[in-house]
Amino acid sequence: MTNAILLAAVLAACAILIWVVWKQQENQDDSSQEPEDARIPPLLRGINYLLSDEPDRALKELVHVAKLQTETAEVYLALGDMFRNKGEFGRAVRIHQNLLARPDLPEHLHMQAQLALAIDFQAGGLLGRALQQYKRVLDAQPGHIQALEGSLRIREQGREWEMAEEFLQRLDRVRGISSSLHHAYLLTEMARQKLAKHDEKKALALVQQAIECDPACAAAHMLLAEIDLRRNEAEAAIDSMRQLHAAAPYYLPLMIPMLLANQQAYDKFGQAFLMQYWQQTHDELLALGWIRAMHDERGADAARQLVQAMQFEPQSLPACLHLKALLGDDDALARASREWQKSQKNVACIECGVEFIDMRWQCPQCHEWGTMRPIKEKKKP
Repeated sequence: MTNAILLAAVLAACAILIWVVWKQQENQDDSSQEPEDARIPPLLRGINYLLSDEPDRALKELVHVAKLQTETAEVYLALGDMFRNKGEFGRAVRIHQNLLARPDLPEHLHMQAQLALAIDFQAGGLLGRALQQYKRVLDAQPGHIQALEGSLRIREQGREWEMAEEFLQRLDRVRGISSSLHHAYLLTEMARQKLAKHDEKKALALVQQAIECDPACAAAHMLLAEIDLRRNEAEAAIDSMRQLHAAAPYYLPLMIPMLLANQQAYDKFGQAFLMQYWQQTHDELLALGWIRAMHDERGADAARQLVQAMQFEPQSLPACLHLKALLGDDDALARASREWQKSQKNVACIECGVEFIDMRWQCPQCHEWGTMRPIKEKKKP
């Protein structure tokens, strides 16, 4: 994908160079045309190397083109992109800064160089400078989608949820859509920050707003249940779990440790609720999550009693190994099962496919919210 984008940029530069050569052929004699013609072979070779998936050799040829024709800004932009994608952020920054220093740079290329410099800073981890650079782009074009998206991503990385919410609202206005689920997750993160500062009232208002924004926001239901349990409102917490089950049942096992930590809520309402769901679905992920949480909270004997109460018999090899790793004796199979369990990825993003051991609400790779799901079919040893 990266090479395809760079190829498009280089092809555009090629067209401009050919046009320049043709125009100058009309006004110059044969002796003055030779230096101009010298640019064409390396440019064509660069394109050929890109098509052959040889970016290093393509880069070398394009550097030669840029030296031959210093005013060809499009070639410099393509070079900067190639340096950035190779991880040479300093060189990419210098190229784009040199472009911006040109007084004769056309306005549209000036904007492209401003954006490219912001992306350089962001890719290189200089997030403060990237934000400043994105701001310059947005000052000139307030509805620039890529600059808004880059600013939003940086604010999310910095856990600046209120600023992220502002950028998302601006993006929605430009796109003419409503990213309701994204808004709901940002509101939930804002509520989580308020709860960490012991502002329970504000946290409750924000999490309720998140659920109203999009009832499919699983994190909001979980945080609401946590707040209910803090307030000793066990029945309300179970109701939040029911709402989560209705919206996204695959996240239900994540709530079990929190429920078990509140013995009164678990004994009075939680156990019956989980047992009812288990009997309806016989979901192995729920069973294993419940048994694991019981083992961690109350020990191996309590976990074995739960297995008997559920009459749980694993139907797949991965489930057997997980149970053996948890409750097996200290024999060779149990030790091997524990080692296998440590290497297993438990959740995957339904958008980009990346897998992780632990659950997270935002995918670290594609940055989408609410796309991580438990992996049902795990790799066999």
